[in-house]
Parts: sequence; structure tokens; C-alpha cells
Amino acid sequence: MELKKGLRLFIDTAPIIYFIEEHTDYSDEVSYIFSRTAEGAIQVITSVITLIEVLTKPYKLGRTDIVSIYKDFFYNSKGFMVMDITADIAELSAKIRAKFGFKLPDSIQLAIFEYSGCDY
Repeated sequence: MELKKGLRLFIDTAPIIYFIEEHTDYSDEVSYIFSRTAEGAIQVITSVITLIEVLTKPYKLGRTDIVSIYKDFFYNSKGFMVMDITADIAELSAKIRAKFGFKLPDSIQLAIFEYSGCDY
């Protein structure tokens, strides 16, 4: 898949874990995505839900070293934006839950995808 310049891509939890932890089955794909992001060619959007999800296991295991790696990635990566849950996003999430019956975290992720104008 070619990631054209100017693309806005929403990424959920798994690809970020695969990238940070260098998962062998997906390393080429996620490395390509994040190299295009670092080049400034595309913008990657995610949410605070993703941040919660990636930090939970390292905190549970007492792996503050991994927590630091994730936090550095989330807060300092060029072209990577973490969106908070605003009132508008909360309302959109409620509409998605009402219509499709998704669980709360999934409806928030979908609402942020839609609200932020992501292409994929």
C-alpha cells in the first residue's frame, strides 16, 4: 500500500505495539508507516485510549523502561498526534454506540477517526 503525501491515517493500538516491540510478522508494514510519518509525508492520528492500552501491560509488569519508550514515542514523534476526548467527540461516540452497539473504547476510537478527518 502506497501512503501518499498528505494522508491522514488513524492507527489503533496493535500497530503501535508491533512497531515499538519490533514484532517480526508486521515490522516491515509498520516501519513503512512510521518512516513516512517521520518524513512528514503523512500524519498519524491516535487517541488517548491507545495510550492507555499500550501503557497498561508495561505498568502491570513494572517495566518502566518500556513505559518510557512508549511515552517518548507518543509525545515526541514527528507527524504523530494523540487526540483527547472532547465533548464533541464524546457526543459523536455516543451516536456511534447507539447506532452500532460498539463498546465504549471502540466507539471513541471511531469517533476520533471521523472527527479528525482521517482518510483511513
